[in-house]
Formats: sequence, structure tokens, C-alpha cells
Amino acid sequence: MSQIIASIIGSIGFSIVFGIRRAYMLPIAVNAGLSWAVYLLVNGFAGDFAANMVSAMFCSLVAALMARRLRVPTVVLQMPATVPMVPGGSLYYTIYYVFAGDMPTAKSYFFFTARAVFGMAIGFAVVSVLFKTIDARKTAR
Repeated sequence: MSQIIASIIGSIGFSIVFGIRRAYMLPIAVNAGLSWAVYLLVNGFAGDFAANMVSAMFCSLVAALMARRLRVPTVVLQMPATVPMVPGGSLYYTIYYVFAGDMPTAKSYFFFTARAVFGMAIGFAVVSVLFKTIDARKTAR
């Protein structure tokens, strides 16, 4: 529960840094908290790659749906909610161990970071393509 609360607080903090209107901070915080809960749930039985991919898909889907409802670009709601999922700690340790000269440990952290980033990228891309396809079909009618 503390990790979910931390993701909510982190998303609000980054909303402030990004200059997001106060009216959008609650939906962003809810999305961040739920997305992190999805990450924790999926990570428990499917591993970090799947957890990053599914939580990114969830985050992107929720942001896109809320953005349509609030009439705001999706990125406004998605970007701050995504920040808690960014693997900053493993990236830090990758660089730390490179400079410390411990290449096997650096390599291990690098692959963890890469899996997380690629999982997130795939998750975001799937939802983006889904919504572009839906919009294209609506426009074609």
C-alpha cells in the first residue's frame, strides 16, 4: 500500500513540475495509483517485463479514456501518471556499477532497465494503435 501511495504522491509532484492544471491532478493521481497496483499484481505472477507492459497499457488506456471525457490531450494525463513506473533506480545502479568497474553487475541492471523500458514502450504503443484505429474507423463513416 505504501508503494501505491508513493506513486500517487510522485505523480502529483510531477504534475506540478510539468505545470498541469490542478483540475487534472486527481485523475492523474488515481491513474498512477491504479497503474502501480496493476504493476505489483502482474509482477507477482508474470515477472517485470509483463508487469511493465500491462501497467503501461492500463495507464495509457485510462489516460486516453479520461482525456476524451475531460477534453484534454492524452499526454497531459498520461505523462505524470507514467513517471512512477520509470525504472530510475535500476538506471542509476547501471551507471554506478559501470563507473565502479563491476561490469557483470552493471550488465544485470542494464538488462533489467531495458526490459522495463521496452515493456512500457510496447504497452503504450498497443493502446496508441488501438485508439488510432478506432478514430480512423469513426472518421471513415
